[in-house]
Amino acid sequence: MKRTLLLFLLLSLPAAAAERLAVRLQHGGSLGAAESQRLLGLTEDIARELTGLEVTQAPAGLLPGRCGAQDACLRAVAAEVKTEHVLVLGVVHRPRGTMDVDVAWVDTVRGAVERRTVATVAPAALARELRPVVAALVPDFARKGWGGVVAPGTARLRVDGRMTEPGEVVALTAGPHEVDLLLPSGEASLTRERIPEGVRLRLEAPAGLPAPVGGVPGPAGQGAAHGLLCHLQPGRARGGGLAGGGRAVPGGAAGGGALRGGPARLHQLHGGEPRL
Repeated sequence: MKRTLLLFLLLSLPAAAAERLAVRLQHGGSLGAAESQRLLGLTEDIARELTGLEVTQAPAGLLPGRCGAQDACLRAVAAEVKTEHVLVLGVVHRPRGTMDVDVAWVDTVRGAVERRTVATVAPAALARELRPVVAALVPDFARKGWGGVVAPGTARLRVDGRMTEPGEVVALTAGPHEVDLLLPSGEASLTRERIPEGVRLRLEAPAGLPAPVGGVPGPAGQGAAHGLLCHLQPGRARGGGLAGGGRAVPGGAAGGGALRGGPARLHQLHGGEPRL
């Protein structure tokens, strides 16, 4: 009976759309329109090649000035786009036709910023030099063919026998996985979920088990939401808790205990514009 119920739930869940990535370019007027569009298009192509995210065009991709290493400036530039991820490129021309390119990955869900620099690169070598820099910035869950899952609040996950820290995003190959949700109360629930590519999903405690501290609230006047997919959106995690980093786990079934307290659920937030 339990097996039939789990299969029904998996088949009836709505498909989760991949998180979105936009590219923004800052060059302070040092690039012409054609060169700017070429750099934007090149970066977007690299992002499509390396990630499972939906690459979208920012309403205004070309920006004056340059943030450099100022995280607050980079977050502000990213917040204008209202996507879960923003790749910000800051270009400075150097002598002999070369350029320095500051590359920053802004995760608007976590508020995290990661930066790298491509120094003294010739325009003809930009694609070759830019690709490994962007690859180093892509979060594990956002890589091509991967997704991620995170436990609510202070709960923890056990995947393939490995214990995670509270709030840690566990990167998983896209496809079915068995995940053990461990609550601070000592209760646990083993569930089998299909992880989509390019999405972070929050695993919710099943009905009948207490919601952990910091869980995603349900509708007004109710406790934590159960039985829904929860797609983490820009600005959701500050205070709800997504830790930095994340652990990558290959595909396959996870080890860990019998089904206790009913199956856990993945919860996805839907609605209008992302809240920043």
